[in-house]
Amino acid sequence: MSDHQARYLPALTAMRGIAAIWVMLFHIDVSLFYRDLGPLIPHEATGLITGGYMWVDFFFILSGFVITHVYAGHFADGLRMGEAWRYLRARFFRIYPLHLFTLLLLIVFWQFMEGFQASNLDASMKTYFDPAALPSNFLLTNAMNQYVFLSWNIVSWSIGAEWWTYFIAILILFVAMRRFAAELLVLGGFVGVCLLVQLHPEGKLDLTYNYGFYRCLFEFAMGVGIYKLYQRGVGKALMATDSFMMLMVAAVVAAFHFDLNDLLMPPLFALMVMAAAYNRSGFERVMKGRMLQYLGKISYSIYLMHGVWFMVFWTYLPTFKNAGGFADLPPLYAFAYAGLFIGVSIVSAAFTYRFVEVPGRVLFRRRPRAVAQTEKA
Repeated sequence: MSDHQARYLPALTAMRGIAAIWVMLFHIDVSLFYRDLGPLIPHEATGLITGGYMWVDFFFILSGFVITHVYAGHFADGLRMGEAWRYLRARFFRIYPLHLFTLLLLIVFWQFMEGFQASNLDASMKTYFDPAALPSNFLLTNAMNQYVFLSWNIVSWSIGAEWWTYFIAILILFVAMRRFAAELLVLGGFVGVCLLVQLHPEGKLDLTYNYGFYRCLFEFAMGVGIYKLYQRGVGKALMATDSFMMLMVAAVVAAFHFDLNDLLMPPLFALMVMAAAYNRSGFERVMKGRMLQYLGKISYSIYLMHGVWFMVFWTYLPTFKNAGGFADLPPLYAFAYAGLFIGVSIVSAAFTYRFVEVPGRVLFRRRPRAVAQTEKA
């Protein structure tokens, strides 16, 4: 593998943490709004939070970019079974231990609720925790229309989508070495996303348990394509500048704020990822900050653990509403709730990163070089 491929990209790590927090804010708003406590921020004022589900699309594009950064060299000379097995094994131990842990946590939580606090359960809880959805969650087929609602850890559909995308990625990485493959992957992936949006009744990218796998696959392909363009230095002179990065940040914020068409976001995210990877100046220095790097490092735990806390808060918010006699939650209370949600999610993520994620990766340490590379993936 070349030095270029092996280089750590700190800005992308930090951005992964920021994206995880933004997705969390979206779910905080969902938990309030759909429990009839009002929005976290008025929806008519801005789409900054209500469009937060699209940061999952950022994750998918980033995943394709980073997986190519780490693994493309393994398949440059052909599709070898040994390399494919090592790659899939590394990815499995990267994602499954924490997924399994959070799923088991929620099974225990559900058993507790059924046994001791059944009065707090409503129809939505019985849908989320339907035992019929457990096989698809254990097998990570929960983004393939196996069950007709989000279930258990409601954010884990994206983990299932990524897992099965990793298999097809072997072929994508091999094909990406061919001439014009980068352009075709970017264009083909975006066309796929455009077609996929037609399946949503509101023309949105918010496709999860049903077509989430395809959403991931198409955007992962875009990520592979933009990595090959990045590797060739396409647009580097312009995109490596702080001014271009700030332009991308402003464009993304404006697209969210004004609730513009969802199809704007994959191209903007793709450009943002390339610009962040190129940047060696002010933006990268900011992203190298200790706190941002740590949030990025534990971002996978933040993502999955906030799904656990979502279900806990979702369960008890009606009791809180009735006890307080609230029509809408006062703004001060809403922000206090958001702070509590974020706080317990990050603290628990720090715990699961240390005691679940890292030990899970130890299972792969019989091949030290592969582990060192996947630490950055």
